[in-house]
Amino acid sequence: MGWWLKWFVIGSLVAWFGYYRHQISQLSRTHTAGLSRIATSLANNTDSYQFFNRSEQMNNSYFECENIVYAHGICGNLQVPPMQRPCTPPLHIHLEQTEFFTLIQGHLAYQLGNKVYSCDIHTCPQPLIVPPLLSHTFWMHDNKEDLIVRVHAEPADKYNGLSQRFFENFAGINRDQHISIWQIFVLFENAQTYPASLPLPFMKIIVKLGALIGQLLGYKIEYEEYTTIEDNFN
Repeated sequence: MGWWLKWFVIGSLVAWFGYYRHQISQLSRTHTAGLSRIATSLANNTDSYQFFNRSEQMNNSYFECENIVYAHGICGNLQVPPMQRPCTPPLHIHLEQTEFFTLIQGHLAYQLGNKVYSCDIHTCPQPLIVPPLLSHTFWMHDNKEDLIVRVHAEPADKYNGLSQRFFENFAGINRDQHISIWQIFVLFENAQTYPASLPLPFMKIIVKLGALIGQLLGYKIEYEEYTTIEDNFN
């Protein structure tokens, strides 16, 4: 390959990256920063996150919110396999955080490792404790009423791991339909959260490389339209 062709290829790649980054920067985003309840769809028929006591959580190094999965939408459609519903997280692990799930309302199904369970408010562990590195997910098991689950994670800070900023941006990106595999890599790497579809060492490499490419393409960990600053904590 001649030197001119090499420079042409390099120049074309730089120009393409620049164009792609510009396109990402011009995406329209709904402004939800500061809201205490944020939906993951404009039609408000999937699920939402309720935030509270943000200052107390930040001062005490934990994160907590309520995830409300709506019975009347696709996430409550029991004819759709659970892992194909948009509200069901992929089977995943957290590197360092312990999660505590408390069922407030509805009928919960959840997977820990290779085992699947279901329970209601009378039979669920209170709370259900998921230690670091244990693969897990959950979904609505019965659609007679909305599913409400309180999610608590610790330790937590505003820079990485599961946090209010992660869920604000995850909900916003889904609501505005700006989701892409590169954006997911960027969010998940910062949240220290990895899909459990492959052994962890391989998945960490994939997610880290994907996050690097995603950031080069202009995807961010957080966007000002979605992210509540500390001065506005409730």
